[in-house]
Amino acid sequence: MDASAIVDLFRGHEQLTRLLFRADRGEINLLLPTTAIADAESQVGAGTTGWESILRIPSVQSLNLTEHAAIEIGSWPGQLSNRHAVHEALAIKAVVLTTEPGAYKGLRVPLMVL
Repeated sequence: MDASAIVDLFRGHEQLTRLLFRADRGEINLLLPTTAIADAESQVGAGTTGWESILRIPSVQSLNLTEHAAIEIGSWPGQLSNRHAVHEALAIKAVVLTTEPGAYKGLRVPLMVL
């Protein structure tokens, strides 16, 4: 999930809420780059308490930005959290879940747009 998807989840986006419920049942995994968590938090201001209901779900995992990845994506176009999401998706052959596909212009990555 990128920051736009996380923000919309907090805002009650129906499809994203259903995906979170599926993750809670262990049917799917939702991966949240930590840079996307930070960007989303700057918009929603949920605080630690607000995030607990999401991050306590075993099938929801945060992905740290490692030094190696930071160097690799340093020259890519776009916002840091989007580049981080792309790097993680490519590394595990996944898709980036987003509500803002235009943020990925110039980046070659499969997107799931909601």
